[in-house]
Amino acid sequence: MTMVNQEYAVPELLENAGCTLRGRNRSDCAWCKGRRTISYTDEVYCCHRCGAKGNSFTLARELGLAPRLSRAEAQAMRLEKERAEAVANAFLARVRAARFGLTALHMELLNLRDEAHERLKANHDDETAWEILACICSELPRVRAELILLSDGTVGDRVAWFEGNEERRREIADCILRVSRVPTFDGKWAEVGEPAPDKP
Repeated sequence: MTMVNQEYAVPELLENAGCTLRGRNRSDCAWCKGRRTISYTDEVYCCHRCGAKGNSFTLARELGLAPRLSRAEAQAMRLEKERAEAVANAFLARVRAARFGLTALHMELLNLRDEAHERLKANHDDETAWEILACICSELPRVRAELILLSDGTVGDRVAWFEGNEERRREIADCILRVSRVPTFDGKWAEVGEPAPDKP
């Protein structure tokens, strides 16, 4: 960790850059003039409108507050950034694959639901169709909750889902369904319900 990382945090630096902080972890953007378009932590920031991003060191350097790095420090920082990007890209690939699988399952459940309804139109006493509907009514909300989580949820919540076993994932989905919404990566809430996401 460099001295500037110890001395400055991103919120303070954003204010120095002319950004206006808006509530928890949100800020106006001094570069594109977007309102509440920057998400930040104490270490990093990113504007979801213009793409301005960095960490406490890069922002401090841009503001003329950071000392010049030695060649060894610059190399270490570059390697750290490459490792972080590799981890982030691997995680993103896992999220996309899981969303793709859940989207396919969601479509399959909807098709089965439609087929069961058609069978019940022909025969209201079709026990197999009623059993299929009962199973779908149990599984469809959970699949939707997990899709919303993987589409819009916070990184921490997505990591918890990936690290959990099947039982833990069901607990997470049940918790989402109890409140009918998911805290999102941008500090807002995504509602759970129809229509469910139809894209991976």
